Amino acid sequence: MALRKPAEAAIDSTTFGSGSRERRTALLSGVIAIALGLVAADFATWIQLDVAVIYGLPLVLAGALRSRAVLWMLAASLVGATFLVYALQVPTGSFAPNETFFVNRVLDALSLLLVAGVLHLWMSSTAAREAQSRIIEEQNEKLQAARVARRMVEVQEAERREVSNRLHDLVGQKLTALSINLNIARSHLPPDRNSQVRTRLDDSLKMIEETTESIRDVMAELRPPVLDDFGLAPVLRWYAGEFTQRTGVLTSVVEEGQARRLTPTTEHALFRMAQNALANVAKHARADKAVIKLQTTADSVCLTVADNGDGFVPAAVQAPTQDHGWGLMIMRERAAAIGAQLTVDSAPGHGARIVVTLNENPDDQSSSRG
Repeated sequence: MALRKPAEAAIDSTTFGSGSRERRTALLSGVIAIALGLVAADFATWIQLDVAVIYGLPLVLAGALRSRAVLWMLAASLVGATFLVYALQVPTGSFAPNETFFVNRVLDALSLLLVAGVLHLWMSSTAAREAQSRIIEEQNEKLQAARVARRMVEVQEAERREVSNRLHDLVGQKLTALSINLNIARSHLPPDRNSQVRTRLDDSLKMIEETTESIRDVMAELRPPVLDDFGLAPVLRWYAGEFTQRTGVLTSVVEEGQARRLTPTTEHALFRMAQNALANVAKHARADKAVIKLQTTADSVCLTVADNGDGFVPAAVQAPTQDHGWGLMIMRERAAAIGAQLTVDSAPGHGARIVVTLNENPDDQSSSRG
């Protein structure tokens, strides 16, 4: 799906907007000119013209402007013109309320108001339909964007799983084979000879063990097996322990509500958002405590990550910069991908609180159980 750059969209909007204004101005000028011409013709011929018909023409043309204010101003002006022409043409002292031409003018004025009323209703109905169409179009665009974002998350998780499996099958197995071979070579060395070679072998075995541990950590970051096997709450507890050990930030997990499995996409997205939130704590917060709270009900899930760090002004990091804001942007994208709402509550000196709320529908729940 191709997306236009904001600058291009702004140029197009300005171009089309200016063209539309020029057409509206030209149409309004034409309507006014026609109305003035018809008033002049009415004044010149007077009773020879059907006022309701000829004055109704500018009203119909004004309908193309889709402006109810212009419509009623024009209608009022034309109604006034019908009586002005009559007043200028009727002989002095011959006016009577039941006089035929005056009665006809009153009926013509009522006809003009009726035409204006019908056009007003048509404009209102058209505007309502167009507004409804725009709302539906915007909702469809948001739904399509959410589907694309959800699909991107699924593709990313599939890629993570593939990389994790390859690390296990290729690198992990070869490191294991290399460790076995080095141990065999070490066992064939005489006990008291070639101490330098033995030391080198011990160092190599230690490096292999450390590399294997590092690869296991990377695999766990890419695709924690606990998440697939046991669900979101257990993987959060596991990751909190790992995070505490790695960073020194004491991290705990609080669970509220009845534990249940969510859809794989939802579990993965919530776990990644918790990872992003804790990564921000480690990088920027200078906190010594963090709490992950998972609240589940029959039809909703709420994930909260809070810390007691420095805090920040959320409005100041709406757009990511070179060093800040990318974590929040990624979390917002992940939340949008699963239809969740992400809110940030923070202030300088008062820590930060990231809340992700997801209201599930019955289809999501049935698919998670299935």
